Amino acid sequence: MKSMLSLGLEGRQIKLYPGDTVSKWGEITHATTQGVLVLILKVQRNHRINASYEEGKEYFIPWNNLSFAFENAPA
Repeated sequence: MKSMLSLGLEGRQIKLYPGDTVSKWGEITHATTQGVLVLILKVQRNHRINASYEEGKEYFIPWNNLSFAFENAPA
């Protein structure tokens, strides 16, 4: 069985937590057995909700707390 690490994730753009109220796109900079490091490229903020992710910052997200779709960030 293949693991997520064998998919060549580094450098791929993703949309984090599809369907979430605040849309977030990032690039996977590093993937490990524990999770991924994601550089946030774009956040579409909802005026009523404060986003916890900031553009230009890198976040570690463990596999058990990650939902994503392969999708390029909008311009």
